[in-house]
Amino acid sequence: MNNMTSDQFMIAASVVVTILAILFITNLILNRKKSPPKSLPKESIRESLIELTERKKQEVPLVQKTHEQTQVVAPEQPVKVIVDEKKWFDRLKGGLRRTHSQIINGLDEFFTTKSDKVTRDQTLEHLFEILIQADIGVKTSDLLVEKVKSRLTKDDYSDPNKFKTILKEEIFNILSSTKANPKGEIEKPMLSLSENKVPHIVLMVGVNGVGKTTTTGKLAYKAHLRGQKVVIGAADTFRAAAIEQLSVWADRSKAHMIRLKEGADPASVAFETVKKASETNADVCLIDTAGRLQNRQDLMQELAKIGRVVAKENPDAPHEVLLVLDATTGQNALQQAKVFRDVVNITGLVLTKLDGTAKGGIAIAIAAELGLPIRYVGVGESVEDLEIFEAHEFVSALFTE
Repeated sequence: MNNMTSDQFMIAASVVVTILAILFITNLILNRKKSPPKSLPKESIRESLIELTERKKQEVPLVQKTHEQTQVVAPEQPVKVIVDEKKWFDRLKGGLRRTHSQIINGLDEFFTTKSDKVTRDQTLEHLFEILIQADIGVKTSDLLVEKVKSRLTKDDYSDPNKFKTILKEEIFNILSSTKANPKGEIEKPMLSLSENKVPHIVLMVGVNGVGKTTTTGKLAYKAHLRGQKVVIGAADTFRAAAIEQLSVWADRSKAHMIRLKEGADPASVAFETVKKASETNADVCLIDTAGRLQNRQDLMQELAKIGRVVAKENPDAPHEVLLVLDATTGQNALQQAKVFRDVVNITGLVLTKLDGTAKGGIAIAIAAELGLPIRYVGVGESVEDLEIFEAHEFVSALFTE
């Protein structure tokens, strides 16, 4: 009986060990096959690929050594920036789809349904209503209607294609006529400058929430890609989040960033930034200011003070004052531009958030009423979504089906 019990015990033990071994191996295989890879945030995918590449390079010491040597000199070498014009045009077109629908679809519907009894004046009145709906504003809409009227023949009033062609040309004329500054010189976006003024000092202004700090960071990064040395000033000292956000962009751009304690005098930050840019022979100096509420006179005066302080360190500075405007705010953006223009010498605009829900007609209104050139236009969050504004691209995107 005891022998039988011992034999049974040995057999049972063997079976248990075998089963456990099988379960262990099976579990190992299943885990390898079924375990999904860890998901990565979109912003970390590129970094992860770079890390994986570097791990592979470590297997070959010679390659790693070459890589280390390259790292030292790479930031100093200009990097060719390639813009996919087709993709950019598609993004711009998407950003203008609401305005396109209001203008083009509105005209198409009108010409499709209008009767022969509709007079020329009624046709022009309908055009005016369409332009108002596109947030072009009363003054600029009146201007465009008069321009179109002066060029239309009797037969053109019944030709929708001719009608749209003339309107397109007049909008282009408005947007392209703002390139000249008060001195009559043709201005270029700062990243295209080839002049000898170094550093090129740019003051970034705008109300809270328009994307000013992000735009400052994107411009710094684009300058870095072009091989330009950048110094950034965090003069938005009242908002800690803005300083930290700008710090991230400074790291990406290999830029030197000037930051003082929270609540410090913004003018002091601006002064130190310009001073550092001059001492280090930087190519571009970007100063991010606090979001100015147009009904806060004290803050507007402070902005004027920054301009004066910067000029003390560099008599020609600032070389650019870029006002960042949110395209989704429509006519309110025009009012902001008027207020800022009265305080500082605005040299150009950056129109952000042109994401398809925006009121793109405001670009036409600002160009017509204030004569301020649009330097850059943004259609999204990524670096590639901010590009130099070109009037012909804007108008083509607006009118293309």
